[in-house]
Amino acid sequence: MERLTDRIAILTGGTGALGSKVLKALLDEGAKAVCVYFREDQLRDNISLLKDKDYKKRLMFLKADLTRDKQVEKIVTKTIDGFGGVDILINVAGGFTYGKLLDTEVKTLDHMMNTNLKSAFIATKAVLPHMIKQNYGRIVNVSSRPALKGTKGLGAYAASKAAVLNLTETTADEVMNYDINVNAILPSTIDTPANRLDMPKADFAKWVKPEDIARVIIFLISEDSRPITGAGIPVYGRA
Repeated sequence: MERLTDRIAILTGGTGALGSKVLKALLDEGAKAVCVYFREDQLRDNISLLKDKDYKKRLMFLKADLTRDKQVEKIVTKTIDGFGGVDILINVAGGFTYGKLLDTEVKTLDHMMNTNLKSAFIATKAVLPHMIKQNYGRIVNVSSRPALKGTKGLGAYAASKAAVLNLTETTADEVMNYDINVNAILPSTIDTPANRLDMPKADFAKWVKPEDIARVIIFLISEDSRPITGAGIPVYGRA
């Protein structure tokens, strides 16, 4: 049974390794989806979804710089014009960097904060007025396991993901009276081609699969998770 029939979702970062699995899961569950992308090369890997006649009726790809509030506001407007509203926001867009504190430049910290925190902040702020007006909404952010405990080499990244978790908790507290649930997932290392290339000697079997994370996200935006808001959900696999 499709759990998201007639629900309208905006998905940021929907063309990446994790986002593409979330996008497919949204469509399989009956949702209408707006996939926000930034890189043309990743779009080429996902555009084939439009070949499916059923998906094509329920899918839009829109390009935006998620750190530009006016561009994101236009995405929300186009979603409402095209599909009639917005019920769900999933903030997958983000980035990663490694480096000890003394080796990390300020511009790297800025990049992590913009890519991980600012993008989620702007997108959340853009959809909330519409969700409040309709007295319904589901938001899922992607934080990270290092957000809970600082780890050497991950200072800028972990700080930005900790901020995403705090943004999740704050937003949930502010909108809980409008039937808007706001939660975050906290993955460990995700089993992606890029991570396998970077860590070829690791035990890939212990890493969490993108499709498994996608199922957790679908749960968090479905009615099955109605009592859950303001939570950081560990999705570590066996790592």
